[in-house]
Amino acid sequence: MKDDYFLAEILQQVNARSLATSDFSEPAFASVVAEALVDSGAILGFEPAFFSHKGMRVDGYNYSEEEATLDLFVVDFHDDPQVQSLTQTQLETFLKRAETFFERAVDNDLAWEVDVGSSIWSLARQLAQMGESIVRIRLNVLSNAKLSNKVKTLPTKKKGDREWALKVWDLLAIGRMLSTGEPEPIIINFKEMFGKGLPCLPANSGGNELDSYLTVIPGDWLAEIYDLYGGRLLEQNVRTFLQATRGVNKGIRKTILEEPQMFFAYNNGISATAAKGEFDVQGEQILLNRLENLQIVNGGQTTASIFNVMKRDKAENLDRVRVQMKLSVVQPDLVDAIVPRISLFANSQNKVSDADFFSNHPFHRRVENFSRNVWAPAGEGTQQMTHWFYERARGQYSNASAYLTTSKKKEFEVQNPRKQLIHKTDIAKVLVTIMCMPHIVSQGAQKNFKFFAENVTGRWGDEGVAFGEDWFKGIIGATIVFRTLERLVGQADWYAQGYRANTVTYSISLLIHRLKSKQMDIDFMKIWNRQATSTSLNKALLRIAHQVQSRIIKAADTYKVVNVTEWCKREKCWEDILQSVEVLLDGDLARDLVNAHEKESAQRSARREQKVLNDIEAQTYVVGRGASYWSKIHRWASEGLSMTPSEIDFLSLAAAMSSRKIPSGPQSQKIILAEKKALSDGFKP
Repeated sequence: MKDDYFLAEILQQVNARSLATSDFSEPAFASVVAEALVDSGAILGFEPAFFSHKGMRVDGYNYSEEEATLDLFVVDFHDDPQVQSLTQTQLETFLKRAETFFERAVDNDLAWEVDVGSSIWSLARQLAQMGESIVRIRLNVLSNAKLSNKVKTLPTKKKGDREWALKVWDLLAIGRMLSTGEPEPIIINFKEMFGKGLPCLPANSGGNELDSYLTVIPGDWLAEIYDLYGGRLLEQNVRTFLQATRGVNKGIRKTILEEPQMFFAYNNGISATAAKGEFDVQGEQILLNRLENLQIVNGGQTTASIFNVMKRDKAENLDRVRVQMKLSVVQPDLVDAIVPRISLFANSQNKVSDADFFSNHPFHRRVENFSRNVWAPAGEGTQQMTHWFYERARGQYSNASAYLTTSKKKEFEVQNPRKQLIHKTDIAKVLVTIMCMPHIVSQGAQKNFKFFAENVTGRWGDEGVAFGEDWFKGIIGATIVFRTLERLVGQADWYAQGYRANTVTYSISLLIHRLKSKQMDIDFMKIWNRQATSTSLNKALLRIAHQVQSRIIKAADTYKVVNVTEWCKREKCWEDILQSVEVLLDGDLARDLVNAHEKESAQRSARREQKVLNDIEAQTYVVGRGASYWSKIHRWASEGLSMTPSEIDFLSLAAAMSSRKIPSGPQSQKIILAEKKALSDGFKP
């Protein structure tokens, strides 16, 4: 796509976010980009903290204790519709300003010069306390300008034992990421990075699907590759799980530091996939020179631990560490189908739950289907019904209209307004908030999403009858509440920059918690029908939000937690809010509430309706496949040993169906489960 197309898309998203949250363009741009970076695995998190003063500049941060790494963020946003250039001089200036900020904070000077209670005050206090333990700082430049072709290398610095690295997310990287979900292709060129190819041994040919190889990769090579791409190397389906548990393994650390030559014998190694490999045959030796879209599907903690030891312990003997690697090079058009299965089986001996493979869960298809087919009522002052567009995969919204004519694109945007675009992490944030667990939400998108995935997976049961159309409408109603309060807090004169996300989730959770004690709840279905919150609900939430923000700042100091954002991640913070903040419920609020028993009755009715719909969908699918298709599976199942007698019986029902006799809904559900098992066990239609 052209540069001006990327820029126009970015400006539209920033404008929509700015209008929705009452943010200025720069923080709106930072939040849009940071969310996409977290979602792609490129960064672990982002906490807004804007500060620009006397040769210093920072717009956000994230600290990883496991990696002893601090991510700082600087925003370079241009409202101009013409593509701007990002130069070497600008990059060096950004790096110098961030370095000055860090050093002033560590020296404990800065905390005395900024507003007490602000997010930058919290960060400055935290850096003054533990800044000396940070061994690596990554400055992430978020820019909607295009990196100049004259920039050949990115400036870096090293002071003592601490190193500074620079990562630029420019117009092309951000535009690609927002449209595809990935900021840049993962390409490992061994000859360019390490001066030579990686010797490997062909292990198995998968015919037209994949080829497998065995190799042994040096530890320092693996650490450098991880340093370059980080969490993006961890296969998408289990990225949440791996990132949540990718700290330094003590056994791995001990082996590297004390017995590096024994690492190969002590460690199981890693399993990886790639979409393309380039090899060089030299006599009887095969050298792997280049890989595209490398993904580590098993051994993510091993990889991260090797990297962490390199950074934290300055281990100089990683070149003596050898890591065995099983590599499967999968045909590009089969990557989405085969790689998740490789990942599933590679992790089958570990404690990896179904939630860890949540990216392929039918929940997403269900929500996506609702978002495309359920019309939201027209809002006040308009006759236009709309959709809340759910992006199951990042970039779906842009791609849906990219090739439409001008008139069709306008029609699409009217029916699917950008302000009603929702992502997986949006639903996760809202759902966990109304579950009254704001401390989980405050832990960041990745950890919150893992909790959300476990919750949905555990509740899915019986083909997801709890997640029907009424549930979808209710969660959108809750999303409207969440986004409205974000905007109202951003406009409030008492708002302390940087704590809005925490203030919003805690305030909504607190109100719902108090209402539940009175057998009441917010009527999210009424909000769905209005497509807006009421004045009385807004006043109540804003009053609570003011109290919540004041309390989290005060309580952090009381409990000796230097960073307010970190305090909000603790369950103790939620307990303190419940004990300390009084919620006064005005009489006017009653019209926005629903009796809890009435709500549960409606939910039971909705679950029954969804069960009927599930049965109908299953029957439709089974009939649509046709008896001949099911006969093939039945013959395959009868000749093998993997299917149970009952599964074979259900398949025989499908094989024998006719226009006058078709399987029932529950029988069709069983037939589909048998089909899934057959496909996973090797049946080919």
